[in-house]
Amino acid sequence: MSSGGKPPIYPLVKKFPTNFERRVYRTYNWFDNLLWPVRPLPFAGAIAIAAGIQYRNPDQYIFQYLPEIGNKVVEHIAKVSIVSFFTYIPVFILRKLLKWFYFSYKGFLFENPKKPSLTTKIWGTVRYLLSFSKPILESCDALLPNMPVPSLDHSITEYLSSMKHILTDEEFKIVWEQAENFKKNEGKRLQRYAVAYSLFADNYVTPFWEKYAYLYGRYPLLINSSVAHCDLFKNCDATRAHRAARVIYVEVMSHLACDRQQYKPLGDGVVCTRHYQKMYAGTRVPGETVDTLVNYGISKHIVVQLRGKLYKLSVCDEKNNMFNIEQLTKIFTELLERNNWENGMIGKVAALTHDRRDGWQKNRERFFLKNAENSKILNEIESAIVFLSLDETEYFNDWEKPETMGHFLTNMLAGDGTNRWVDKSLNYTVSKNSRAGGTTEHSIADGAEFDHIFENYVYTDYDVIGYPTIEEQKKMEIISDSDRKSLKFADELKIKIADEEMLAEIERCYNLHQEAKNDVDMYPVLFRDFGKGRIKKCGVSPDGFVQMAIQLAAYLDQGKFVLTYEPASSRFYANSRTETLRTVNDHSCEFVIAMVNENESKEKKIELLRRACETHVQRNKACMVGKGIDRHLFVLYVLSKAIGISSPFLDTYGSQKWILSTSHVPNVTGQNDEDTDKNMTWLGACFGAVAADGYGVCYRFGGNHSILANISSYHSSDKTDSTRFANRLKEAFHSLSALFD
Repeated sequence: MSSGGKPPIYPLVKKFPTNFERRVYRTYNWFDNLLWPVRPLPFAGAIAIAAGIQYRNPDQYIFQYLPEIGNKVVEHIAKVSIVSFFTYIPVFILRKLLKWFYFSYKGFLFENPKKPSLTTKIWGTVRYLLSFSKPILESCDALLPNMPVPSLDHSITEYLSSMKHILTDEEFKIVWEQAENFKKNEGKRLQRYAVAYSLFADNYVTPFWEKYAYLYGRYPLLINSSVAHCDLFKNCDATRAHRAARVIYVEVMSHLACDRQQYKPLGDGVVCTRHYQKMYAGTRVPGETVDTLVNYGISKHIVVQLRGKLYKLSVCDEKNNMFNIEQLTKIFTELLERNNWENGMIGKVAALTHDRRDGWQKNRERFFLKNAENSKILNEIESAIVFLSLDETEYFNDWEKPETMGHFLTNMLAGDGTNRWVDKSLNYTVSKNSRAGGTTEHSIADGAEFDHIFENYVYTDYDVIGYPTIEEQKKMEIISDSDRKSLKFADELKIKIADEEMLAEIERCYNLHQEAKNDVDMYPVLFRDFGKGRIKKCGVSPDGFVQMAIQLAAYLDQGKFVLTYEPASSRFYANSRTETLRTVNDHSCEFVIAMVNENESKEKKIELLRRACETHVQRNKACMVGKGIDRHLFVLYVLSKAIGISSPFLDTYGSQKWILSTSHVPNVTGQNDEDTDKNMTWLGACFGAVAADGYGVCYRFGGNHSILANISSYHSSDKTDSTRFANRLKEAFHSLSALFD
């Protein structure tokens, strides 16, 4: 285990901010973000100098034409205000120039880094100069360019190109005719609406995407929407109370760092950071037809689920002094020692949140909001920083027995029906043998934000703080008399049984979730024969390599090409989320066909693989610069429904299922060493398959040594089998690598 001692990436504060202190630093940060790359203190100094000059020379030319006010004090204030305005003009012009050039220029993505153009060299020089004024988390958010609307011809052409290998000739002919009619008729009108809307919004996609792709969904969130996050492969040497204390301590520090904007922005601010503020102390409130997101700013407590009971656990004392890891270890030790159990149905009350959203909305209204005591408890849960479950289950990992990790992943994705408050933005789990993981509610943010927070967590937990020995941890668990006087132990939250119908609803939701959980077919690919290092030596993109291997495995598994989804980043733009990178194209299909052709030469297969990977990289870059097609077509589809325009083409587009849904969990900070000790590799994440007859593949590279791919499908489908797909994926990895032997 790491001994710690490395510098922290954000302050590990010792006091919780008061409301006044929070208003002060939020006001300062707002001012800082308004001025960046100029800083508040130099700007205030410039205003003071200009005001002093004005005060000493009251008859300056610029003030000669001001009307006489009569009140000298008011007159001086007015003149200082005018001086401040004129002082800000150069800052305003500088920021507009940066937005127009530095933040809008993306030509460097498409150039040879060894032979950059003059424009790219100038851009690099500006980047270097800006490095002397480090931005805080949201400094650059207002400088990012607005998301552009692609041309209608571009989106339809690319869409048809992506579908021609998936549909039969007859099906493709129908879609092609629909597309041509769409371009000539309703498409023009919908495109005008999209362009008009984009003029008044920094991002014409995100409001529609968050509302209609997520918040309008009436399905249960676990498995269908929420994403699981997992521990490192190696189980840390920690007692249960100490591990829970560390998880909460680090996440509280992260929570406050986000609120203070002390997180280092990715890419030095060139990517969107707007969604970090929704990560903690947030909840998704169910509605009859659409949900809403509520964020409570910063909170001083978490809610813990243990043995069927709920507890409120404060993270600071009455004087706002933060509890440190040793103090939290004692608090969790005291809670675990209570040994109180709730074996009745009320101990499964969290199952109500596992229901369909409209069903949970009705039960939330009946059993909580209309009951004064339960309503207060609900507010404590929804305003908590995170929801933490202390599970009585043990989870294990064994490189040679993937089913052990499959059990762990399935439980992180689906829970047990009682140990997730599904609405919460972040649910954490600490098992009986100290493994950690949980689920994240997906409407709040995407993989990049989740990855950033987890990588910061790992670095802070292992490299900054470090783990003491088990003996030292057990000493921390000893609670003295003075501890009992100074520490604030957890308070039980006793939910009242509103009526017999409440118990019946809990049982119904619990049983339905058991069926859904048992239907999940999860299999982890723990591929250790080679990793990113080997792939780079082959001269191809690592992500392209894995995506082509997935295509080959899927073709062998299904006997055909299927609609494939991979999220691509569009975070160079303001208020952005993701775009869809459609993996299936002419070059990917040519490569797969060549691989299953025993008569094709190795040289030809290498040529086709390299071309397919390069095409994949270029298509990814196109998505990054606003030339993706799916979010554009999605917005047109939503507009057609809102306005009442009938469109067979968009109806066809909206009805097509992502049979193969993939996601690459990238390394976004580069601060965690996964090569020195391979067991210190993050297992990544997992999600449920999008289509009932499809697969979900969530993968990442374990340093340069491994490829980890967590595969999900459903037992109820006779077309899929996660174990079968996993074996074919491993074979595909070997087949692609063998080309370069």
